[in-house]
Amino acid sequence: EVLKKALDRLATYYDLLQTRHGRQTPPVPQMEYKPNQGATGVMEMIEKLIHEAGELVKDSRTGESEAEAAYEQLVADTFAGIEALQKEIVSKKQALAQAAKDLREAESDLGDTVKEIEGLFKYEAKLHKECDYILNNFELRQKSRQGEIEALQQAKQIL
Repeated sequence: EVLKKALDRLATYYDLLQTRHGRQTPPVPQMEYKPNQGATGVMEMIEKLIHEAGELVKDSRTGESEAEAAYEQLVADTFAGIEALQKEIVSKKQALAQAAKDLREAESDLGDTVKEIEGLFKYEAKLHKECDYILNNFELRQKSRQGEIEALQQAKQIL
């Protein structure tokens, strides 16, 4: 935009110079006026700068839109990743709570099982005592039973 204004001003200036010199009739004969050859080079350079600046603006806008699209994709991917991680955190917290609950239940079951085993050991000890008593007194009881049987047989013979 600035370059276009500069080009327009230069064109206007050089047009004015040419028209002024063209109308003027000098009192002294002078050489024929030729337009300034340097002016066309400067104007061409400015036109080239304008063209290049336009291309740069176009390229920068294209690059900016691509960068913006990449940024938007990055933001979308980041939010999706955050959401997935949050769901994973919730899932793992639930699994941890379930594991803690299962652990408490297992510890409770273990305590109950230990108590039951202790009760069984006591019962086994009691039965062992009774069995030991029966084994230790087996011969004595057998002799007394044999005596009772003989007594019953003698009583039966008497009758």
